[in-house]
Amino acid sequence: MALFILIIGLIFLLIFGLPVAFGLILSPTILLGIQRGFLELPHSFIAQRVTYGIDNFTLLAVPLFILVGQVMNSSGITNRIFDFAKTLVGHMKVGLAHVNIIASLIFAGMSGAATADAAGLGAVEIKAMTEEGYDLDFSVGVTAGSAIIGPIMPPSIPVLMYAILANVSATRLLMAGIIPGIIMALALMLYSRVVGAKRNYPVQKKATLQEFISAFKKAFFPLLTPMILIGGILSGIFTATEAAAVAASYSIIFFLIFTNFDYKELLRVIRKSAKLSAAIMFILTCAQLFQTMVIRSRIPAILTEKISLLSTNPYIVMLLIIFALLIAGCFMSTAVSINILTPVIVPIIIQVGIDPLYFGIIMIVTLMIGQLTPPFGMVIYAIMDITDITFERLVKNSLLFVIPIVVVLIILIIWPGLVMFIPNFV
Repeated sequence: MALFILIIGLIFLLIFGLPVAFGLILSPTILLGIQRGFLELPHSFIAQRVTYGIDNFTLLAVPLFILVGQVMNSSGITNRIFDFAKTLVGHMKVGLAHVNIIASLIFAGMSGAATADAAGLGAVEIKAMTEEGYDLDFSVGVTAGSAIIGPIMPPSIPVLMYAILANVSATRLLMAGIIPGIIMALALMLYSRVVGAKRNYPVQKKATLQEFISAFKKAFFPLLTPMILIGGILSGIFTATEAAAVAASYSIIFFLIFTNFDYKELLRVIRKSAKLSAAIMFILTCAQLFQTMVIRSRIPAILTEKISLLSTNPYIVMLLIIFALLIAGCFMSTAVSINILTPVIVPIIIQVGIDPLYFGIIMIVTLMIGQLTPPFGMVIYAIMDITDITFERLVKNSLLFVIPIVVVLIILIIWPGLVMFIPNFV
C-alpha cells in the first residue's frame, strides 16, 4: 500500500502535470493522512522534514555551480574554448567532431549540466561543423552525445544531488567522475571517427604554433576554472562547497572583464541563476519528506527481499537496477529520477555489498542516456532550440551516440577501479 501511494501515486501525479516538487511532498502527505487520519496530520513533522531538506552545508554548492555555468554561458567564452580545442585536434580526420567533444570536455569542468553544454557550446559547435561541410545529422548527433559529459565531470549538479540523498562524500563523488568523463570523451571520439570515416568530411590544416599560442591566451582564464576546482579539491585546500564559491567568484571576475564590466548583464545572469537554483533547491527540500516516508515505510527493505529472491549476486542486482534506471530515464528528468529513486535504491545496493559512492557514477551515467531519448530528453530539446531540425530527425541521430555511452557504462561496471581510483586518494 505504501509503495503504491509513494511511487506509483507520485508517477501518476506527474503524468497528469503536477509539478515535481508538489508531487514529492503531496504523495507522502497523502500516505501520512491515510495512516494517521487527514484531521490528525503531523504538521510539525512535515515542516521539520522539509526544513531539514535544506539544512545541509553541501547544498550551498548547487546554486554556486549553477551560477558558474550561467556566467560561463553568457560571457562569450564558448568561442574561445572551441577555437582552442580546434588548434589541438582540428587537423585530425573528422577533426571538428573531435573538437566538439574536447570542447565539451573542457566546458564540463565549468558548467556541470548537459543542457548548459548543449544550449551554450552546442550553438557554436553545430554552426562551425555545418559551415565546414559536415552534414547537420552528424553534427547534432555529436553535439548531443558530447553534452552528456557535463554531468559526469566535476562540477556536477546531479552528483551533488545524489551525494546529499545517498549520504556520501560530495568531494569524493565529484572526483570519481573524472576518469569516467575522460573515458566517455575518448569513446565518443573513436565512435565519431568510425561513423564519419566514409563520409569524406574536410580535413583542416594543422594549426601553427603562433595560432595555438593565440588561442591558448584567449582561453587561458576559462581553462583555469576546472584546474582550480579539481586541483583545490585534490590538494585539500578547499572542500567541494568551498570550491564552488571560489569558482563563482573567479567566473564573475573574468565575466566582467570579458564583457567590459557590463553589470546589467551580470545582474540578469544572477537573476536567472537564482530562479534555476530556487527550483532545484525546492525539489531537494520536498524530496526529504519523500525520502523519510520511503524509509519509514520499509520500501527499500521490502524491495531488497524481493530482489534477493531473484539473486544476491551484486552484478545481477546492479543490472536489474540499471535496467529500471534506463526506463526511468526515458520518462523522468535526471533530477526527478535521482530524487525519487536514490532513497529506494541505495539501501538495496548496500545490502548486496555495492559501494554507494561507486554506484552514484553508474546511476548518473545511466540516467544521462535518458537525456538523449524522448519524451524527457532535455538535451534534445536544448538542441532543437538552436537548430532548424525536426524532432524525429534529431532523436534518430542522437540515439546513435548512445552506443559509445553504453559501452563506457559496461566498462565501468566491469572495472569499478576506474571510478574509485581518484576518490581513494582524496
